Amino acid sequence: MDHYGKARREGLHLYAAAIQANQDPYLPVLEAKVPDLSSLSRISLGVVSIPLSRVLGSVSQGRSKAFTKNFLPILDGGSEFAAKWDQLYESVESSGVNQPVTALEYLGYYYIIEGNKRVSVMKAMGALEIEADLSRVFPVRTDDPEVIACYEYYDFSRETGLISPLFSRPGSYQKLVSLPGVRAGETWTEDEILSLRKICHYFSEAYEQLVQEEHRLPAGDAFLAYLIAFGYEDVKNDDLDKTKERVRLMSREFVAQDGRVNLVMDRANPAPPVPNIISSLFRPSKLKAAFLFNRPIEDSAWNYWHNLGRLEAEEKLGGKLETAAFVVPSRTDFGNKVADLIKEGYTAFFATSPVMLNSTIEPALTHRDARFLCCSLLSSYTNIRTYYIRFYEAKFLLGLAAGILSENGKIGYIADYPIYGSPAAANAFALGARMVNPKAKIYLNWFSASWYNDKLPFEDPEIRVICNRDITAPKYGARDYGLYVRDGDSISNMATLVPRWGLFYRLISEMILNGTFNPGENRQNATNYWWGISSHILDVVFSARFDPYAARIVNHFRHELKEGTFTPFEGEIRDQQGVLRCEADRRLTPAEILCMDYLVDNIVGSIPAENEMIDSARPLVRLQGLHGELTPELSSFSWNRK
Repeated sequence: MDHYGKARREGLHLYAAAIQANQDPYLPVLEAKVPDLSSLSRISLGVVSIPLSRVLGSVSQGRSKAFTKNFLPILDGGSEFAAKWDQLYESVESSGVNQPVTALEYLGYYYIIEGNKRVSVMKAMGALEIEADLSRVFPVRTDDPEVIACYEYYDFSRETGLISPLFSRPGSYQKLVSLPGVRAGETWTEDEILSLRKICHYFSEAYEQLVQEEHRLPAGDAFLAYLIAFGYEDVKNDDLDKTKERVRLMSREFVAQDGRVNLVMDRANPAPPVPNIISSLFRPSKLKAAFLFNRPIEDSAWNYWHNLGRLEAEEKLGGKLETAAFVVPSRTDFGNKVADLIKEGYTAFFATSPVMLNSTIEPALTHRDARFLCCSLLSSYTNIRTYYIRFYEAKFLLGLAAGILSENGKIGYIADYPIYGSPAAANAFALGARMVNPKAKIYLNWFSASWYNDKLPFEDPEIRVICNRDITAPKYGARDYGLYVRDGDSISNMATLVPRWGLFYRLISEMILNGTFNPGENRQNATNYWWGISSHILDVVFSARFDPYAARIVNHFRHELKEGTFTPFEGEIRDQQGVLRCEADRRLTPAEILCMDYLVDNIVGSIPAENEMIDSARPLVRLQGLHGELTPELSSFSWNRK
């Protein structure tokens, strides 16, 4: 067989594509990329097996023009080079590689000093690794995310002796070691290292074989997404075949998003379905939808309101919608329940808590024909739509009311969990209070923090105007929710926000029933619903105690929010350190609001870390906290528009 000819044809194809794209068609050269390479410090790592997927090019110009990208040869088939390449192929085929190549590692990737032809042959054979006498070159420390991530990789490699996985984003190694089951203590045990090495090796082999898209994620980033999706504890005992099965399920999710997240900011009148007699014959006349809760409904105000929404949607749609509620406290319970319900004819699943997002991933990948939605802010999975409410809009209105009520400007604010969305809500409240009361200071506390005292959330007796948890359930007789004024043990409720989940559930069910759930929101894209006051899914109600004349101010801004002519986050905004976060002549983008991880300058307080939370709060904070597993990046979202 003409092995060289086959490899050369692939190489010439890549060469021509590079020329057409006005790119350098030859093998990358490290000395050209890093002119001061010789002056950088380096250490020898000895002879190690390195993944061929991370061998990018040659250190010097040398023979680099004999290859195009991925070490594919392009010299004439009758050349001496071609003959030696074929001889080497036959030698490796019969007895393997007889000596290691010599290479440099830079930013976690490898460049060959000696042995380019051996790398080319091994890549052509589909090998995954090659022995290398390796030296590590240390880049100059800068604020470049790639450099920061690289030094985190060096620390990880020194602690474990592992050279895989390699992540491209800062903070990824912290996410890895925070996954349940990855590491028990501060020091890695030999068993933990061997377990991670095995999982990574199996994943890398499956990834290279099964995910061929040009724009796929770097293998390390894909590996972290894989662990988050399936759970380290669930995959650590998988063999290679099981790993391939899981990777195959996720293959569509391993393509870099590049703006594929479709944010739906407003309720729109759904377009009528395209007339199609055939499709209408198969369109369901009735929808069976399961609502999944992570704990008993009666124990949670959040779950209580979602369940009210379920019942309202079912009532409004009459015989077209049949729903049922189920409690699934763990990932295993979730997956088993979905499998059972699929057999019973359920085709839509609403996971009603952000903490359930990870539980939703594997069933959604497995049951592609079902509809999965999770009440969460963060998801880029094509088969899971997330939905949430822009609570910060209502919090801004409550902040206006609090600023009016407070004579001394001291206002208490009790937040729930330090997850994405919470800083935006607290900041909007603070900005609203300051708009009508320039001396307003917002004193922040967290009811999910280990130090929280529900009997005395604020020691300062002058903090009488307080905004507490948003909603309550009939089971709880306490009145300390919403916005209220405390006078000793007496509470006067003034206002609260009201989520209208029933409207959302009804509209989504109608879209599924009439066939408009997919058009315009292609299943190749991830879709996030983030509706607010303009969609009538959220509002603020006032008690008769609140001055009706003052309420006109709040109602004015409610109208502005509905019309989209105002947002709380426009004009000059500074954080607690005085850093300018929004210039005077613009408004923050939706992505900047969602990714907000700071507090504005009239808030007194801080954002607690995961280890400062009560035990029941930690799973959610670990998943969607400000430094959790699903940390978003502005560049990941197409809706980061100015």
